[in-house]
Amino acid sequence: MSTVKKYTSADGSYYIILDNRGNKEYGALKDGSVLETIHNVEFISEEQYEAERPKPEPLSETKMM
Repeated sequence: MSTVKKYTSADGSYYIILDNRGNKEYGALKDGSVLETIHNVEFISEEQYEAERPKPEPLSETKMM
């Protein structure tokens, strides 16, 4: 059984969650927020976060109609 770990902004602001299948999820913790997960967490710099995280696709005119 996996243990749930808790992280706060005191641990870092930007993170990557790495699951058992090799998937990555990027996120940012705001003051007062708590991240709870059984997966491995790596805290990263803001620069690394901005460079690596998936960017939302801009809406095209056809999607907005």
